[in-house]
Amino acid sequence: MTKDLNNTFTFLNGRVVNSVGYGAMRLTGQPRNFGPYADWQGGIALLRRARDLGITHIDTARAYGPHDNEKLIADALLNEDGTYGEMFIASKGGIEKDAKSISRDTTPATMKRHVEESLANLRADRVDLYYVHSPDGTTPIADSIAALEEMRQVGKIDMIGLSNVSQKQVEEALEVAPIAAVQNRYSPADVRDGALEDMIDWLDLRGIAFVPHGPLGANPMKQGAAVDPAGALRTLLARSPNILVIPGTTKIAHLEANASALGV
Repeated sequence: MTKDLNNTFTFLNGRVVNSVGYGAMRLTGQPRNFGPYADWQGGIALLRRARDLGITHIDTARAYGPHDNEKLIADALLNEDGTYGEMFIASKGGIEKDAKSISRDTTPATMKRHVEESLANLRADRVDLYYVHSPDGTTPIADSIAALEEMRQVGKIDMIGLSNVSQKQVEEALEVAPIAAVQNRYSPADVRDGALEDMIDWLDLRGIAFVPHGPLGANPMKQGAAVDPAGALRTLLARSPNILVIPGTTKIAHLEANASALGV
């Protein structure tokens, strides 16, 4: 990667990941990221090209599809020995989706069930990083995290993350278990949020990764970037050493252009 940008990030457990990853959400049916990706073989080719380029951090979620995105990742990246090798797979649970609706459920029982379903979809015994996708507004964060910590203790997940949360919620989670990463919307295209800026620095001081979703200012339910991809990604990587970018695309050419611009 270009010398003035961060090459890697080291989690508190010692796991090292490249700072440039890939967000796989777009490899689902449209609209609403519902159903299987129409060009399944094309999705496999794109994911394998990402791996060939040295992009090892792949971000997904049980809700993408649901299930289908994780299954596509397994078809593309699972090795013959049944492992993902050097690939770092992050997924999320706590959102239910069907053809007509999306709802949040981060109760302990649901979080545990979603971990199990993600493992089945990924055809894995353990997932590297598992997030609470979005708090449901009723279940205490501590309860959701306690459920994931149970799964971590038995070896089904390696690290715990939080998505779409405030700093206060992260503080509450840290009272229960180690938190490895926070994933909130953050883009140079968005209006500056002082509280979020402060949280990024607060996380950095604690060795917690910050993984911006929507880094190019796109609507999560529509395709298209609001800003120049390479410039935005460079801005994010230069912002703080704990930032990991996960731009998504359905085009191998765009994937290669982003990688080239960032020196991957």
